[in-house]
Amino acid sequence: METENTLSVIIPVYNAKPELLERCIISIVEGININREMIVIDDGSDKIKSKEYKNIQEKYHVNSLLAKVLDSYHYDHNILETLLNPRLIYHDFALFEEAEMTLDRIQEAIENNEKICIYGDYDCDGILATTILVQCFLELGVQVGYHIPNRFHDGYGLNVERVQQMAEKGYTLIITVDNGVKAFEAIECANELGIDVIVTDHHQFDNDLPDACTFIHTKLSPEYPFKEISGGFVAYKLASALLQKQDKYLYCLAAITTISDMMPLIDENRSLVKKALQFMKEEKYTSLELLLGNQQNYTTTTLGFTIAPKINSFGRLPELCNPNILVKYFLKNAPMELMMKVSQTANEINTKRQTLTNEQYTLAKEKIKEPFLYWASKDVHEGIVGLIAGKYTREFEKPSFVMHYDTNKRIYKGSARSVEGFSLHQFFIEHQDQLIAYGGHSLAGGFTLDEEHFHSFHQCIQESLKDIELYSSSSVIQIDEMDLSVANIQSLSALEPFGMGNEEPLYLLKNVPVSKVYTLSDGKHLKMDIEYKNVKLFGLFFNHGEKAEEIKQQQNVDLIGTLSINEYRNQKSINIIIKDMI
Repeated sequence: METENTLSVIIPVYNAKPELLERCIISIVEGININREMIVIDDGSDKIKSKEYKNIQEKYHVNSLLAKVLDSYHYDHNILETLLNPRLIYHDFALFEEAEMTLDRIQEAIENNEKICIYGDYDCDGILATTILVQCFLELGVQVGYHIPNRFHDGYGLNVERVQQMAEKGYTLIITVDNGVKAFEAIECANELGIDVIVTDHHQFDNDLPDACTFIHTKLSPEYPFKEISGGFVAYKLASALLQKQDKYLYCLAAITTISDMMPLIDENRSLVKKALQFMKEEKYTSLELLLGNQQNYTTTTLGFTIAPKINSFGRLPELCNPNILVKYFLKNAPMELMMKVSQTANEINTKRQTLTNEQYTLAKEKIKEPFLYWASKDVHEGIVGLIAGKYTREFEKPSFVMHYDTNKRIYKGSARSVEGFSLHQFFIEHQDQLIAYGGHSLAGGFTLDEEHFHSFHQCIQESLKDIELYSSSSVIQIDEMDLSVANIQSLSALEPFGMGNEEPLYLLKNVPVSKVYTLSDGKHLKMDIEYKNVKLFGLFFNHGEKAEEIKQQQNVDLIGTLSINEYRNQKSINIIIKDMI
């Protein structure tokens, strides 16, 4: 998860002066590109007026606000019970279809002193998954090899050249993490060279599978009850089975991969992240503290928008620093000197990545002449094409196709982003004759095409989009004055952590009585005092200071936003972070 994705800002603040809180939130908002979605409101619609919440309120003995949020989820009784009576959910490694075979093969390799190599991926999930298994083997007294591939030289996943190199070095067992389920040629080569390959992965696969020794994959395991876990969490489950115990630190690394790979925060993912955030706050692991930075707390937001992007930047710009160094950095016995140096390098590379993205995005926007972005350049860095595409789609809510042109191979390597109403996956399938390669899902994907099809592919996009109405929408929950209290809002913490698949609730307040309106940051942001008969709250509307005069002319407004509590000198106040006004 990086800044190309939607951000929900969740800031638990205690004992903070109101004016300091405002400056804190403003600095975060101004430093991050926030996705401003279209919020579709149908006045009086069943979608926003909760009808069954009273039943939930009575059955589960919760307040009206929490009941309305729970009603909006449309969950069954079992899931609601899990949410309201939290217990740690953790599905055992033994539930994987080939768990026993995998453990037996690894134990055999250990007993016979075979050389083992962990083969990862160049993103945050793959790097930390690799670290988890390397650390696991170290604790078993086994020194293993490992490799984080170079995005540009190796490409994604296990490849033939690396398998041949491992064979030359005497490796007889390869364990993939966060990749491998589509490595047909590489695994066939490994088999021919007498190397067994254990595939641990979480990615989608086709009907056929490579001839691996064993697979550890939720979607290949009928008995495994929850399918959507990260490569890092899969690796952690293997590690805990080998170690025959749980490990707080490795558990925290798995949680970071869950956030960075945007896994849904439900079921065991929710338990993982919730517990790991607690561990991080208590243990203050040096490797994480250095990446987090000063004066920040561990939240899903800081994991996804502070720590993960710094890890990902090594894979995006590998020419600046080999991403393999991160495995050494995250090991428990990493020297402090190394950690200080790598964390500083992470900040520098991430800053470089941000600068490159902003510069190239500015150039890309100059070429926009139609209702989507189709842009290629030999100068745009291949590692950031996805960031540029995501930035455009976030800002304009339109599809984007951004490509690096390889002048030697004379091909275009691109990344695409989309919004609801236009599935990239379906589009790629329908026009695969135009492409050398493609992959992804409905809202994000990668593709490669040659010079011959550059213009015809553009025409295909034009044709496909000409009669489609595109939008990005969010559902809202209509509430009223009687739902607003400090206690009610604090009760929503039972639903945390918020994230992918468990988004922070968005509320609609109608006929809001605004008593005072003023601006912040030299007129850039808007603040308003809201006074109901029995409750007072403050509204903050970022980047909309220009609406101040307009609102001053209105006695009542309709607001959409998120709710939070600020506490200062034992006085608690309610804030609504406004997302839209209707």
